[in-house]
Amino acid sequence: MATKAIGILNLHRCTQLGGLTKTRSVASTSFLGRYSFMDFALSNFSNSDIDNIAILVKEHIRSIIQHVATGAEWTENSKLGGLTLLYDEPHAMSPIYNHDINNLQENSWYLKSKEADVLVFAPAHIIYKLDFRPLIEEHVKKNKRITIVYSHVNNAKTSFIGEDRCIFDSEGKLRNIELNLGADNEADIFLQTVIIDKELLRGFMHYGQKTSSVYDLRDVLRMLAKSIDVNTYRYEGKVLCFSSLQDYLINSLAFLDPELQRYFFSKDWPIYTKTYDTPPVHFNMQGQAINSIISNGCQIKGTVRNSILARGVIVEA
Repeated sequence: MATKAIGILNLHRCTQLGGLTKTRSVASTSFLGRYSFMDFALSNFSNSDIDNIAILVKEHIRSIIQHVATGAEWTENSKLGGLTLLYDEPHAMSPIYNHDINNLQENSWYLKSKEADVLVFAPAHIIYKLDFRPLIEEHVKKNKRITIVYSHVNNAKTSFIGEDRCIFDSEGKLRNIELNLGADNEADIFLQTVIIDKELLRGFMHYGQKTSSVYDLRDVLRMLAKSIDVNTYRYEGKVLCFSSLQDYLINSLAFLDPELQRYFFSKDWPIYTKTYDTPPVHFNMQGQAINSIISNGCQIKGTVRNSILARGVIVEA
Protein backbone atom coordinates (compact mmCIF):
# COMPACT_ATOMS: atom_id res chain seq x y z
CA MET A 1 0.00 0.00 0.00
CA ALA A 2 1.42 3.39 -1.01
CA THR A 3 2.21 5.82 1.75
CA LYS A 4 -0.22 8.73 1.84
CA ALA A 5 1.48 12.10 2.21
CA ILE A 6 0.44 15.71 2.65
CA GLY A 7 2.63 18.54 1.43
CA ILE A 8 2.80 21.55 3.75
CA LEU A 9 4.21 24.82 2.44
CA ASN A 10 5.21 26.57 5.67
CA LEU A 11 5.32 30.36 5.30
CA HIS A 12 5.75 31.13 9.00
CA ARG A 13 9.54 31.22 8.87
CA CYS A 14 9.89 33.06 5.57
CA THR A 15 12.23 36.03 5.43
CA GLN A 16 11.54 39.60 4.33
CA LEU A 17 12.93 41.13 1.14
CA GLY A 18 12.67 44.83 1.91
CA GLY A 19 10.17 46.77 -0.17
CA LEU A 20 9.37 43.70 -2.26
CA THR A 21 7.54 42.11 0.67
CA LYS A 22 5.97 45.21 2.19
CA THR A 23 2.51 44.26 0.94
CA ARG A 24 2.98 40.62 -0.05
CA SER A 25 4.44 37.38 1.19
CA VAL A 26 7.84 36.17 0.03
CA ALA A 27 5.98 33.15 -1.32
CA SER A 28 3.99 35.24 -3.81
CA THR A 29 6.84 37.61 -4.69
CA SER A 30 7.72 37.70 -8.38
CA PHE A 31 10.84 35.82 -9.42
CA LEU A 32 12.49 35.78 -12.85
CA GLY A 33 9.59 37.82 -14.21
CA ARG A 34 7.25 34.88 -14.54
CA TYR A 35 7.28 32.80 -11.37
CA SER A 36 6.63 33.24 -7.67
CA PHE A 37 8.84 31.64 -5.04
CA MET A 38 6.13 29.26 -3.88
CA ASP A 39 6.00 27.71 -7.36
CA PHE A 40 9.21 25.76 -6.74
CA ALA A 41 8.09 24.06 -3.51
CA LEU A 42 4.58 23.42 -4.84
CA SER A 43 6.04 21.92 -8.01
CA ASN A 44 8.29 19.65 -5.93
CA PHE A 45 5.14 18.37 -4.22
CA SER A 46 3.24 17.97 -7.48
CA ASN A 47 6.09 16.24 -9.31
CA SER A 48 6.44 13.89 -6.30
CA ASP A 49 2.79 12.81 -6.71
CA ILE A 50 1.69 14.63 -3.55
CA ASP A 51 -1.84 15.80 -4.40
CA ASN A 52 -2.91 16.97 -0.95
CA ILE A 53 -1.22 20.30 -0.30
CA ALA A 54 -1.76 22.91 2.40
CA ILE A 55 -0.20 26.35 2.73
CA LEU A 56 0.37 27.70 6.23
CA VAL A 57 -0.15 31.42 5.64
CA LYS A 58 1.40 33.86 8.11
CA GLU A 59 0.47 37.20 6.53
CA HIS A 60 -0.59 38.94 3.31
CA ILE A 61 -3.08 36.20 2.55
CA ARG A 62 -4.63 38.15 -0.31
CA SER A 63 -1.45 37.92 -2.38
CA ILE A 64 -1.35 34.16 -1.79
CA ILE A 65 -4.97 33.74 -2.86
CA GLN A 66 -4.40 35.79 -6.01
CA HIS A 67 -1.53 33.56 -7.06
CA VAL A 68 -2.78 30.07 -6.23
CA ALA A 69 -6.46 30.64 -7.09
CA THR A 70 -7.94 27.11 -7.19
CA GLY A 71 -4.53 25.44 -7.03
CA ALA A 72 -5.25 23.56 -10.26
CA GLU A 73 -1.73 24.16 -11.59
CA TRP A 74 -0.20 22.04 -8.80
CA THR A 75 -2.87 19.43 -7.98
CA GLU A 76 -3.69 17.21 -10.93
CA ASN A 77 -6.62 15.31 -9.44
CA SER A 78 -9.04 17.50 -7.50
CA LYS A 79 -11.12 14.44 -6.57
CA LEU A 80 -8.22 12.84 -4.71
CA GLY A 81 -6.51 15.95 -3.40
CA GLY A 82 -6.46 19.70 -3.57
CA LEU A 83 -4.75 22.82 -2.29
CA THR A 84 -5.92 24.38 0.97
CA LEU A 85 -4.91 27.67 2.60
CA LEU A 86 -4.62 27.55 6.40
CA TYR A 87 -4.64 30.92 8.16
CA ASP A 88 -4.54 31.60 11.90
CA GLU A 89 -6.86 34.59 12.06
CA PRO A 90 -7.00 34.87 15.90
CA HIS A 91 -3.21 35.38 16.06
CA ALA A 92 -2.74 37.23 12.76
CA MET A 93 -1.96 40.53 14.50
CA SER A 94 0.23 39.04 17.26
CA PRO A 95 3.68 38.33 15.76
CA ILE A 96 5.04 36.17 18.59
CA TYR A 97 1.95 33.92 18.58
CA ASN A 98 1.51 33.85 14.81
CA HIS A 99 3.48 30.66 14.16
CA ASP A 100 3.03 27.25 12.56
CA ILE A 101 1.93 25.33 15.66
CA ASN A 102 -0.87 27.78 16.45
CA ASN A 103 -1.88 27.78 12.79
CA LEU A 104 -2.13 23.99 12.72
CA GLN A 105 -4.02 24.01 16.01
CA GLU A 106 -6.46 26.67 14.82
CA ASN A 107 -7.05 24.57 11.70
CA SER A 108 -6.96 21.17 13.40
CA TRP A 109 -9.90 20.10 11.24
CA TYR A 110 -7.52 19.80 8.31
CA LEU A 111 -5.31 17.08 9.81
CA LYS A 112 -8.37 15.28 11.16
CA SER A 113 -9.98 15.21 7.73
CA LYS A 114 -6.97 13.79 5.88
CA GLU A 115 -6.01 10.11 5.87
CA ALA A 116 -2.27 10.72 5.66
CA ASP A 117 0.63 8.76 7.11
CA VAL A 118 3.27 11.48 6.82
CA LEU A 119 3.51 15.20 6.23
CA VAL A 120 6.23 16.89 4.19
CA PHE A 121 7.06 20.44 5.29
CA ALA A 122 8.94 22.78 2.95
CA PRO A 123 9.68 26.54 2.83
CA ALA A 124 9.13 29.02 0.01
CA HIS A 125 12.29 31.15 0.21
CA ILE A 126 14.75 28.24 -0.16
CA ILE A 127 14.51 26.72 -3.62
CA TYR A 128 15.79 23.34 -4.75
CA LYS A 129 14.71 20.36 -6.88
CA LEU A 130 13.82 17.32 -4.82
CA ASP A 131 11.78 14.20 -5.51
CA PHE A 132 10.21 13.36 -2.16
CA ARG A 133 9.09 9.87 -3.19
CA PRO A 134 12.36 8.01 -2.42
CA LEU A 135 12.75 9.98 0.83
CA ILE A 136 9.27 9.05 1.98
CA GLU A 137 9.87 5.43 0.96
CA GLU A 138 13.11 5.28 2.96
CA HIS A 139 11.47 7.08 5.89
CA VAL A 140 8.74 4.43 6.07
CA LYS A 141 11.01 1.47 5.31
CA LYS A 142 13.39 2.37 8.15
CA ASN A 143 10.47 3.02 10.52
CA LYS A 144 11.65 6.58 11.10
CA ARG A 145 9.27 9.05 12.69
CA ILE A 146 10.99 12.19 11.50
CA THR A 147 13.45 12.96 8.70
CA ILE A 148 15.01 16.38 8.11
CA VAL A 149 16.76 17.55 4.95
CA TYR A 150 19.99 19.53 5.02
CA SER A 151 22.66 20.66 2.57
CA HIS A 152 26.40 20.94 3.16
CA VAL A 153 27.48 24.34 1.82
CA ASN A 154 30.82 26.14 1.56
CA ASN A 155 29.51 29.71 1.41
CA ALA A 156 27.81 30.03 4.78
CA LYS A 157 29.77 33.19 5.63
CA THR A 158 28.03 35.14 2.90
CA SER A 159 24.84 33.14 2.23
CA PHE A 160 22.19 31.48 4.40
CA ILE A 161 22.73 34.15 7.08
CA GLY A 162 20.02 33.83 9.72
CA GLU A 163 19.03 30.39 8.51
CA ASP A 164 19.37 27.28 10.66
CA ARG A 165 22.38 24.98 10.63
CA CYS A 166 22.52 21.39 11.86
CA ILE A 167 25.05 20.37 14.49
CA PHE A 168 26.08 16.71 14.42
CA ASP A 169 28.06 14.68 16.94
CA SER A 170 31.06 12.49 16.11
CA GLU A 171 28.74 9.63 15.12
CA GLY A 172 26.76 11.78 12.69
CA LYS A 173 23.71 12.12 14.92
CA LEU A 174 21.82 15.41 15.00
CA ARG A 175 22.38 17.10 18.33
CA ASN A 176 21.28 20.69 17.82
CA ILE A 177 19.89 23.25 15.43
CA GLU A 178 21.28 26.76 15.70
CA LEU A 179 21.33 29.98 13.70
CA ASN A 180 23.96 30.47 11.04
CA LEU A 181 25.67 33.74 11.96
CA GLY A 182 28.29 33.51 9.22
CA ALA A 183 31.14 32.30 11.44
CA ASP A 184 32.23 29.50 9.09
CA ASN A 185 32.21 29.00 5.34
CA GLU A 186 31.32 25.32 5.65
CA ALA A 187 28.06 24.46 7.36
CA ASP A 188 25.24 21.93 7.24
CA ILE A 189 22.26 24.14 6.48
CA PHE A 190 18.83 22.91 7.52
CA LEU A 191 16.59 23.41 4.49
CA GLN A 192 13.48 23.74 6.68
CA THR A 193 12.30 20.57 5.00
CA VAL A 194 10.88 17.85 7.22
CA ILE A 195 9.12 14.53 6.71
CA ILE A 196 7.22 13.70 9.87
CA ASP A 197 4.68 11.08 10.92
CA LYS A 198 1.25 12.53 11.54
CA GLU A 199 1.08 11.33 15.13
CA LEU A 200 4.55 12.66 15.97
CA LEU A 201 3.49 16.03 14.59
CA ARG A 202 0.56 15.98 16.98
CA GLY A 203 3.04 15.23 19.76
CA PHE A 204 5.21 18.16 18.70
CA MET A 205 2.18 20.45 18.73
CA HIS A 206 1.19 19.28 22.21
CA TYR A 207 4.75 19.67 23.52
CA GLY A 208 5.05 23.16 22.08
CA GLN A 209 1.78 24.40 23.51
CA LYS A 210 2.51 22.82 26.89
CA THR A 211 6.04 24.26 27.08
CA SER A 212 5.47 27.79 25.74
CA SER A 213 2.75 29.47 23.74
CA VAL A 214 5.42 31.14 21.58
CA TYR A 215 7.13 27.88 20.56
CA ASP A 216 6.95 26.93 16.90
CA LEU A 217 7.87 23.62 15.26
CA ARG A 218 11.49 24.67 14.84
CA ASP A 219 11.75 25.43 18.57
CA VAL A 220 10.29 22.03 19.46
CA LEU A 221 12.63 20.23 17.08
CA ARG A 222 15.61 22.07 18.52
CA MET A 223 14.54 21.21 22.08
CA LEU A 224 13.97 17.52 21.32
CA ALA A 225 16.87 16.90 18.91
CA LYS A 226 19.02 15.32 21.62
CA SER A 227 16.32 13.07 23.00
CA ILE A 228 14.63 11.64 19.90
CA ASP A 229 15.96 9.73 16.91
CA VAL A 230 16.05 12.25 14.07
CA ASN A 231 16.81 10.77 10.67
CA THR A 232 18.74 13.11 8.37
CA TYR A 233 19.05 13.30 4.59
CA ARG A 234 21.91 15.19 2.94
CA TYR A 235 20.69 16.90 -0.21
CA GLU A 236 23.38 17.05 -2.89
CA GLY A 237 21.68 19.28 -5.45
CA LYS A 238 21.79 23.02 -6.00
CA VAL A 239 20.22 25.23 -3.33
CA LEU A 240 19.42 28.94 -3.50
CA CYS A 241 18.38 30.80 -0.38
CA PHE A 242 16.65 34.19 -0.42
CA SER A 243 17.28 35.62 3.05
CA SER A 244 17.70 39.26 2.02
CA LEU A 245 17.16 41.72 -0.80
CA GLN A 246 20.82 41.27 -1.73
CA ASP A 247 20.26 37.51 -2.06
CA TYR A 248 17.30 38.25 -4.32
CA LEU A 249 19.45 40.34 -6.67
CA ILE A 250 22.45 37.99 -6.71
CA ASN A 251 20.44 34.79 -7.13
CA SER A 252 18.14 36.28 -9.77
CA LEU A 253 21.05 37.41 -11.94
CA ALA A 254 22.67 33.99 -11.47
CA PHE A 255 19.84 32.59 -13.60
CA LEU A 256 21.26 34.40 -16.61
CA ASP A 257 23.66 31.45 -16.68
CA PRO A 258 22.12 28.90 -19.10
CA GLU A 259 23.50 26.01 -17.03
CA LEU A 260 21.53 27.10 -13.96
CA GLN A 261 18.43 27.58 -16.11
CA ARG A 262 18.75 24.06 -17.51
CA TYR A 263 19.16 22.64 -14.02
CA PHE A 264 16.04 24.19 -12.48
CA PHE A 265 13.83 24.20 -15.58
CA SER A 266 14.33 20.71 -16.97
CA LYS A 267 11.65 18.94 -19.01
CA ASP A 268 11.49 16.03 -16.57
CA TRP A 269 10.83 18.33 -13.59
CA PRO A 270 8.51 21.16 -14.69
CA ILE A 271 7.95 24.25 -12.56
CA TYR A 272 4.24 25.04 -12.60
CA THR A 273 2.92 28.55 -12.12
CA LYS A 274 -0.15 30.69 -12.62
CA THR A 275 -0.75 31.45 -16.28
CA TYR A 276 -1.65 34.89 -17.63
CA ASP A 277 -3.29 35.81 -20.92
CA THR A 278 -0.53 38.09 -22.16
CA PRO A 279 0.91 38.49 -25.66
CA PRO A 280 4.46 37.42 -26.56
CA VAL A 281 7.40 39.81 -26.29
CA HIS A 282 7.34 42.42 -29.04
CA PHE A 283 10.57 43.75 -30.56
CA ASN A 284 10.55 46.70 -32.95
CA MET A 285 13.25 47.24 -35.59
CA GLN A 286 15.69 48.74 -33.07
CA GLY A 287 14.89 46.34 -30.23
CA GLN A 288 17.42 43.75 -29.11
CA ALA A 289 18.11 41.63 -26.02
CA ILE A 290 21.50 40.34 -24.89
CA ASN A 291 21.88 37.76 -22.11
CA SER A 292 18.50 38.59 -20.61
CA ILE A 293 15.28 36.97 -19.41
CA ILE A 294 12.24 38.78 -20.80
CA SER A 295 8.66 37.93 -19.87
CA ASN A 296 5.56 37.96 -22.06
CA GLY A 297 3.84 41.28 -22.56
CA CYS A 298 7.08 43.29 -22.79
CA GLN A 299 7.75 45.77 -25.57
CA ILE A 300 11.41 46.17 -26.49
CA LYS A 301 12.20 49.29 -28.50
CA GLY A 302 15.82 49.63 -27.37
CA THR A 303 18.61 47.45 -26.00
CA VAL A 304 18.24 45.14 -23.00
CA ARG A 305 21.47 43.69 -21.63
CA ASN A 306 22.12 41.39 -18.62
CA SER A 307 18.63 42.03 -17.25
CA ILE A 308 15.47 40.31 -16.07
CA LEU A 309 12.17 41.92 -17.08
CA ALA A 310 8.78 41.14 -15.56
CA ARG A 311 5.55 41.10 -17.55
CA GLY A 312 4.46 44.27 -19.31
CA VAL A 313 7.73 46.22 -19.18
CA ILE A 314 8.28 48.77 -21.97
CA VAL A 315 11.89 49.58 -22.90
CA GLU A 316 12.00 52.78 -24.95
CA ALA A 317 15.73 53.01 -25.62
